[in-house]
Amino acid sequence: MELDWLETFLAVVDHGGFTAASAHVHRSQSRVSAHIAGLERELGAQLIDRSHRPATLTPAGRIFAGHARDILAGVGSARSAIDVLLAMDSGMLTVLTTPCIGAALFPGVISAVRGRHPRARISLAEHGWQSGEPRPLPDGLAIAVVPTFAGPPAAEWQSQVLWREPIQVLVPLDHELAQHAADPAAAISPDLLAGFALVVGTETPGDEPEIVTMLAAMGLKVGTRTMVDTPQTLMAMVRAGLGVGVANAVAVENADMAGIVALNLDDPGMIRDVAAYWPDVLLMTDVGTALQQAVLQAPVPKGALPAGRSDWRPGS
Repeated sequence: MELDWLETFLAVVDHGGFTAASAHVHRSQSRVSAHIAGLERELGAQLIDRSHRPATLTPAGRIFAGHARDILAGVGSARSAIDVLLAMDSGMLTVLTTPCIGAALFPGVISAVRGRHPRARISLAEHGWQSGEPRPLPDGLAIAVVPTFAGPPAAEWQSQVLWREPIQVLVPLDHELAQHAADPAAAISPDLLAGFALVVGTETPGDEPEIVTMLAAMGLKVGTRTMVDTPQTLMAMVRAGLGVGVANAVAVENADMAGIVALNLDDPGMIRDVAAYWPDVLLMTDVGTALQQAVLQAPVPKGALPAGRSDWRPGS
């Protein structure tokens, strides 16, 4: 049974027929048909009912589709794990993170790794999970330090929560909300925040901004928002009066706050966790182990709270 056959079969399943699958996998329609026929001979069962338009899966086809996806995902994960191992053997380590976490955590981490492995080469990819979670294993990735996502990681990943980050509101000194800065215990309500045009960061391309998701969970809708990629741009937009900024406390602590004040939100649920994720293969080399240990043992960044802390309240 060829992997190409499985890819072709799933293309037929996902794209609704032989013609569409042919365009997707860049093979002739006759080759697509030959792949499906080969699979059916190998399995001794008809997978696709060709008497319908569009073609439909038979019961055997529905069963096999799930197994085919698992097989291809497993092969892809194995290839990626080998890529990671080969990269680490050459001293190259690719780290997935965000601009905020990269600035706050990785100067110390990289210094610690190079203290033990002077020839280590470390590359930061500061765009977060492209799909919102580590499935499948990104090619060549050694470790990720990113905001946590819903659900457990894939089986080939280990994880550990590192710290918690309260969400804060950022306004220019002359903004109407800046009056709250005089009282350290004062905080802004989520419903008040939702009434303003917001400037928000998008650390994971294609995903809804974090604060928009949080407010939506409370039944609050954000009308106007400007989305940016980095804390520096967010601060510039706030200074220009383009909206009320929203950022995590670690980003705030590491940004140029000239002309801007940071305010707390009065809901203790407006907080996020940051975790490290690494594949099992990372610990098969000395330099990989050094990187994992440097990340897990690094001090909690300024503005963050220890992992697992549940007694935090705004202003505390």
